[in-house]
Amino acid sequence: MADDRVQRFALIDTVQARIGAVPARIRDALLEVDRARFVREIDRPRAWIDEPLPLDTPHGEHVATISAPHVYVLGFDALNLQPGDRLLELGSGSGYGAALAAHVVGPHGFVTTVEADPHLARNSAKNLEGLRNVRVVHDDGLGRPDLLAAHDRCWLTFSTATVPRALLDALPEGASLVAPVGSAATDQRFVRYTRRGRELLTDDLGAVRFVPSRSRIDD
Repeated sequence: MADDRVQRFALIDTVQARIGAVPARIRDALLEVDRARFVREIDRPRAWIDEPLPLDTPHGEHVATISAPHVYVLGFDALNLQPGDRLLELGSGSGYGAALAAHVVGPHGFVTTVEADPHLARNSAKNLEGLRNVRVVHDDGLGRPDLLAAHDRCWLTFSTATVPRALLDALPEGASLVAPVGSAATDQRFVRYTRRGRELLTDDLGAVRFVPSRSRIDD
């Protein structure tokens, strides 16, 4: 960490200038998890800049990205992710988000990250080796509402025109799900859904821009 310590702290400064104070638990994760391990070799000089970077897949560039670091702060803060929580992440990318979340939830929490692209799923599993509180699942996460039963937090790292009703119905009591919702890249909203008994509370957290879902699951 010594060689890039200045860059890591500069990233925190950039993120806080952009979105405000970063909670300590998330700040520690951003400092401790080496983002350079999760980006393409060609992009490593840019690993500590607050910007999304493309990931290599058989489908070409810009189909999948590693999100800008501030996006993970927004997502985890919206979920109020805490030590001991169980997070379901839909869309693993290169595994960076799962690694950050694993640091936040700690040894008494757990992260399940689901990736539909077999190439990215293999890459994520390799990048996340050694993290005992992370599991990588190769599947279409929008079609796995059953996974929610074992988790109290969930977020989507891709946009979807609508969140499948089956996924929302599967939210356990007190659980929250955060998703970028919108059919166009320029018209996405970060929406939080929280289960309170039979009621599903909905909060619009503002405009965002994520890569679109490639799921075949319809609402």
